[in-house]
Amino acid sequence: LAAKLIDDDIEKVLLCIDAVNKVKRLKLANCVNITGAGLEPLRGSLIIEQIDLSLVGAHQNPKIYPEPSISCNHVLPILDTIIATEGCALRHLQFPLVWLQEPSTDSEFHQFLQRYNQMWENRGTISCLECNENLPVGSGSRNEWIGTDTHGPEYGQQYSTCYDCFNHYCYDCKMNFCSTCQTDYCDDCTKMSDCQFCGDSHCNDCYEHECHECDEQICSECVEEQLCHKCGDCDRVVCSECSNFGLGMSCCDLCNDICCDECRLRRFLQGEPDCAKCNIRIAPLIVRESIASRGLKEKVERLKAENEELKRENKELRSRHLN
Repeated sequence: LAAKLIDDDIEKVLLCIDAVNKVKRLKLANCVNITGAGLEPLRGSLIIEQIDLSLVGAHQNPKIYPEPSISCNHVLPILDTIIATEGCALRHLQFPLVWLQEPSTDSEFHQFLQRYNQMWENRGTISCLECNENLPVGSGSRNEWIGTDTHGPEYGQQYSTCYDCFNHYCYDCKMNFCSTCQTDYCDDCTKMSDCQFCGDSHCNDCYEHECHECDEQICSECVEEQLCHKCGDCDRVVCSECSNFGLGMSCCDLCNDICCDECRLRRFLQGEPDCAKCNIRIAPLIVRESIASRGLKEKVERLKAENEELKRENKELRSRHLN
């Protein structure tokens, strides 16, 4: 439903609920058909604390295809009226990824980031709630509240502010950055763990894959870039370490098929065409299956024989009883 909304719809809703005086958090998940013009009713808001313009839901990758049409030309003038208002309550901004991909110091967006940093500086000293160190902490753009280094990967990302609770922590204490949803969370709001392959930190809710053999979590980027193996049939994922130990997943260098051995065996038993090298790889499984099948047939034959013997004995007992 959100994907069908246009700016007129957003504007009408915001006006209807008196958003400028009542809305504290605005998240536009899946509103991919807006330009941002519909946010006009928020001009000069003194109570809004968070505006999420990423257009994706919680714990989702911000990459959107096709690219959304949300425009700096419509949105930035509205944001300027908010951050320039005395007593502004804004604490967190999240921008659409499309605005961050071609950074330029000459752009209107870059100028806005500088004004947003100035807004935070005007608020005076803010300290980490855990260690009491003054924030932001770091060198270069990391010494700002929002990244302005056009050559860095964190351009346009807000630092040291939890997306959920808005509490401020330094990254040595309780703040973590998720490489999947590209969002900061504190330890109290979201638990994170490192990808078994690349080592980057990700929200536990952002993980979609785990190694079928060792159960370690693997991020989607490592799977998409084929840094580990994902079966093309059953979608099982096996990390590179387990693959190196030959635990049932490989890419055939003859047919280029990435598949687990169980699916190769299934296709072989179903008579589907497969390459000779794939069949050689699963030869031990074919032999095992053949032995198991032979053993099962022998067991069935024994059971049939036992059943016939029981029928014969039952018939003899009935005959004696009648006599």
